[in-house]
Amino acid sequence: MAAAMESLVPYVRLVLIAVVLFGACSCTGVASDFGVSKPEQIRCQAGPDCDLKWERAYKWVVENSGLKLKTKTDGLIKTEADKEERTLVVTITKNATLQPGTYEIDFIGKCASVLSCVPSAAESRTRFANFVSAAN
Repeated sequence: MAAAMESLVPYVRLVLIAVVLFGACSCTGVASDFGVSKPEQIRCQAGPDCDLKWERAYKWVVENSGLKLKTKTDGLIKTEADKEERTLVVTITKNATLQPGTYEIDFIGKCASVLSCVPSAAESRTRFANFVSAAN
């Protein structure tokens, strides 16, 4: 029995090391977002309200993303990833809600770098929401 237990020790150590490393990697994105409050959803009414907020969303992306614009439509603004950069790849969407004539503008930020992006997705999301919402 003791010999069987001794033969398992290297495997148990390997599993423990893998768990610790996986845990450390999975929380780095969360740790960088601590202390940054999640902004409220950006909503707009069809017409001049949405037009203004969508234009401000586009302006924020162009002035703050640091990446080339890949797509701009009436419902999607997206930057192009640069593999070597620690710059956030940004996707902005405008989607209809269940309320007729009401849309929601969403910010999605992903880091293409193995290292964390500067600024973090949460910080960029907050800055974006504040800038677009200032249209009110």
